[in-house]
Amino acid sequence: MKGGGNIYPNKGVKIDPRAITSAKMPECLKVHCGYLKSGYMFLMGEGIITRSYVESEDPHISALLPFCQTKNKLKSSHLFHSDTHLIEFFRTTSCNYKIYALREVFLEESESLFPKQRMNK
Repeated sequence: MKGGGNIYPNKGVKIDPRAITSAKMPECLKVHCGYLKSGYMFLMGEGIITRSYVESEDPHISALLPFCQTKNKLKSSHLFHSDTHLIEFFRTTSCNYKIYALREVFLEESESLFPKQRMNK
């Protein structure tokens, strides 16, 4: 599959050649595909975003031009951070969006997962 060169996020992954993929996020991080409102409901139901994020980011997401018109993946996507995730909305057609979410691990959480072990001499 062409595009992106060495930084292409799906490099080495077998994907249907007809699939339209994001330029920034790999397909394994796709959490929803479909209408925008159902995507918002899914993300809020999963606790990925809150209503305040929907209200602040909706003008940017709704203004995206579909990839079928722009032929430029970067112009058809919007990337932002929520409290816990990096989220990308990618508009593929006039009514279809692909939503990707990458959970960000913070230092405090990772330290609690691996408690320090004492070494006795």
